[in-house]
Amino acid sequence: MLLKVNVKPEDLGSEQLSWLCVQPMLISVRGKDVAAKVEVYRQLHEGQQAIFLFYSYHNHTKSLAEFYWFSAYNIIDMKSWNGIRNGMRYFNQNEMVTLLDDIERLITDKNKDGDTWREVLPTDLEKDPILLQRTEELYVKYRAAAQAAILHMNEIIRSNQEMYLEITEINA
Repeated sequence: MLLKVNVKPEDLGSEQLSWLCVQPMLISVRGKDVAAKVEVYRQLHEGQQAIFLFYSYHNHTKSLAEFYWFSAYNIIDMKSWNGIRNGMRYFNQNEMVTLLDDIERLITDKNKDGDTWREVLPTDLEKDPILLQRTEELYVKYRAAAQAAILHMNEIIRSNQEMYLEITEINA
């Protein structure tokens, strides 16, 4: 069964189109355990999975501290980083893939000792000026790459509406 999202015709031009394609799925699993999230994720096709994982991360990168902490969370705890990276590959967002590699390297270099991960805290940035600077540099690049990725995903969705959308016609 293909899960598709109902949108209004005017939503096709929205900069939020890719978000609209996964919003109901992500909201339905908010606050639920990993098993519930995986169950919804597995019902999606590859393009939807890419968008789902992207927004599950991207929506938690509104500040520098969130960006740092949620990057670590997705790499260490959720183990979803490869999925996010593969999703960006699916959409041919090579700049974003390279950036995700750089973010992973930053998190790993700072927080992994051998096979052991240390607890990652948003306050790490306040205590380590070098980490703060490196994170700020990556965050600026990420914001630009994410915006480009969103615009590209929107175009792919518009070109392949039948895979992602049901258009709801409103009769006057």
